Amino acid sequence: MEKELKPLLQSDWIRGYCDENDEKVLIYEYLSKGSLDRYLNDTYLTWVKRLNICIDVARALDFLHGGVGKIAKVIHRDIKTENILLNNDWKAKLADFGLSLICSINLETDYIIDHACGTRGYVDPLYRQSGFLTIESDIYSFGVVLFEILCGRSTFAIHKHEGHYLPDFIKNKFEEGKHAEVVFEQIKEQIVPQSLTTFQEIAYQCLHLEREKRPTTKEVLVELKKALEFQKAQTKFPGAANPILSFSNLDFNFRLAFSLPQLNSEVSITETQLVELSSELNDMNMTGKSVM
Repeated sequence: MEKELKPLLQSDWIRGYCDENDEKVLIYEYLSKGSLDRYLNDTYLTWVKRLNICIDVARALDFLHGGVGKIAKVIHRDIKTENILLNNDWKAKLADFGLSLICSINLETDYIIDHACGTRGYVDPLYRQSGFLTIESDIYSFGVVLFEILCGRSTFAIHKHEGHYLPDFIKNKFEEGKHAEVVFEQIKEQIVPQSLTTFQEIAYQCLHLEREKRPTTKEVLVELKKALEFQKAQTKFPGAANPILSFSNLDFNFRLAFSLPQLNSEVSITETQLVELSSELNDMNMTGKSVM
C-alpha cells in the first residue's frame, strides 16, 4: 500500500494513512476556511485570489487526469465549489473523492459506461444523457466552477433567480453579447480586460457541448496562468492599460456556437465520506484491473 500511496503523499494532499485490521483511512490536511462556495460573493476574495484558486484546482485535476503515480487516472465526477477546500492562506485543495472512478492508464477505451452521478447544475449533460463518462466530464464541471468564481454566485443561486442553471445563463448572456453582466460587480473594476478575456474564453470552452472541443486540464492551466500574468502585469505597470470600467469594446472570439439542451431527468446523487482511493490503486496494481 505504501508504494501506491507514495505519489499521493508527494502531492501534498494526504498527511498520512492507516491500513491496519481492515481499517483504511486517509488523513488530510485541516483546511480552516472550509469550502469555496461560502466565499463566492465575499469581496475580500479579489480577482487575483480567485485566479490563484482556479489555478490550484486546475493543477489538482491535471494530476488526477494525467495519471496518479503513473498507475491510473482518476475521474472525480463531482467537481463543485462545495468540494474545493481552502486553507488559511486561501490555497485551494480538491476534496471529496466519494464518487471518483479510477481507470488504468493503458485502458484501450477512453470512456466508462456508468449510471450518471454528480450534482445537478454541474454534471456534464452528455454524461447525464448517455452514461458515457470521460475525463472531459470533469472539464465541463470545472467550467461551471470557473464561472461561479467569476460571477460571485453559485449555479444554484442562478437557478433560483433565473430559472436555469449557470451553463444556460452563461450561454444566453454570451449570445446576447452581455459578457460584462456575468462578472461579480464588486470585483469588476479590478479586472484587466485581457485577463478577463483569457479567462472567459477558456472557461466557455469547458462548457462546450461537444466533448472533443473541450480543452484538456493542461490547456486550462496554461490559460489561467496567462490570465493571472496579464492581471499582475497591469498591477506592476498601471499605465500599461486602462482600468476596466467598461466591457463593451472587448472582442470575444469564441466561435463556439452550440446549444445546451434543457434536461428534465433527475441525476442520482451519492454521498460518501470515506475514500478508499489507496486501496483501489493497490488492487489495480496487484491485479492489473481497472475500476469500471
